[in-house]
Amino acid sequence: MIIGVTGNSGSGKTMLSNLLKKEYDAYLIDADETVKSLSIPGGNYYNEIVKKFGNSILLESGKIDKTKLADIIFNDSIKRESLNTITFKYIVEEIKRMVSLSNAKMIIIDAPLLIESNLDKICDVVISVIADDNIKQERICIRDNIDKSKALARINAQPENDYYIKNSNYVIINNEENFLEEQIDSIKEILESDAVKSKEVVIIQNKDLRIIEFKRLLEYKNELVHAFTIKPFDFGSNETYRNIKDKVNDNYNIVCNFLNINNNNIIRPKQTHTNNIQEVKNETGIFNKDFINIDGLITKEKNKVLSLVYADCTPIYLYDKSKKIIGNIHSGWQGTTKKISKEAVRFMKEKLGSNPEDIICIIGPTIRKCHFEVKKDVRDIFYETFKYMDDIDDIIKNNKKNDSFNIDTVRINKKLLEEEGVLQHNIIDSKICSVCNSKIIHSYRKEGINAGRSTSLICLI
Repeated sequence: MIIGVTGNSGSGKTMLSNLLKKEYDAYLIDADETVKSLSIPGGNYYNEIVKKFGNSILLESGKIDKTKLADIIFNDSIKRESLNTITFKYIVEEIKRMVSLSNAKMIIIDAPLLIESNLDKICDVVISVIADDNIKQERICIRDNIDKSKALARINAQPENDYYIKNSNYVIINNEENFLEEQIDSIKEILESDAVKSKEVVIIQNKDLRIIEFKRLLEYKNELVHAFTIKPFDFGSNETYRNIKDKVNDNYNIVCNFLNINNNNIIRPKQTHTNNIQEVKNETGIFNKDFINIDGLITKEKNKVLSLVYADCTPIYLYDKSKKIIGNIHSGWQGTTKKISKEAVRFMKEKLGSNPEDIICIIGPTIRKCHFEVKKDVRDIFYETFKYMDDIDDIIKNNKKNDSFNIDTVRINKKLLEEEGVLQHNIIDSKICSVCNSKIIHSYRKEGINAGRSTSLICLI
């Protein structure tokens, strides 16, 4: 397994790399150290750098003065790009060589320019460590013994945090002292999940929360915010909510603060595995009396936080990027047989004038075919409902060993969405199984009545 660790100067990426090296007895490739080894006077890399930047960057010993070179490139974007071009040519080749020669079970590549150099393409997981600018500035000043203006110049010359969120599998927000050391077990828990390898999502963690965000929806970050929460957050079922109400409200407050939305604008229905869809206008509240037996929420209103809860059932996020309409759908196995995803798109078309070709659909973490195993009675309901689908015999597979059946509800929902005119390339599947990842995602199939609930949130801003 190859893990790439990156982030801006002062973020704490090197500390994380060293912690992971220790925890996993991993082979650590430090890009900065590799550059140093390539910078030996007389070498090809050294000669090319000196030719480009001149003898003024050299110490009396003939070695490159890192401080002088840093002052040049962090104040001149063109020269910084020139240095990166030269460095990438040598560093990528050398790191790939080091990877090919290693027999380690885990390799960590610590590289500030992991993404820019395309080294992320050889990694199974990309972790970015980020922090607020004022925190990074303070750390850089202490670490490198430089003044605040020079530290700020370095920060301003590097990508913003959104760049790392967009290009990573896992983002750790490291604003707290000793946070990485204190959270290493939590970090390992995510790192050892299948979810962290999904190309469609980014897992975000800080001292208070752990959430999943979907990269396709992040393309519209100026229009909407969203999240899918993971453990330890628990948002309670219909039955358990009253008993843990204060905890749930605290959890909502944490997530909404992170997303910069008002938790007083949450609307959460009482879900009962129906195919009932309802438009949200001015309503708010958990289990609002007008939102009983509702499993799908649609709105065109800004600042309405649509929330549904899950423990294996399928979350479906909808976004009409043209008319600026959002939807949040809960499709359990019963909702799937009642075609709730189809009903939701139809509602958007008929009630709100959506063109299905403008609708983006995200399928979140859910129980997958590998674990959705049922007996003949449930199999028969699915078969009778969807036997018209030409690949029904592949959607429903007979497990002859124990006379049960495995059903692909995600595939069914994709087909239902397409039947209503949603374009195939606008249906994005997270490919995350809630049962396979039950260490970080609530799963009723795995945990039974003790299972907590994740929530999906989406809000127009």
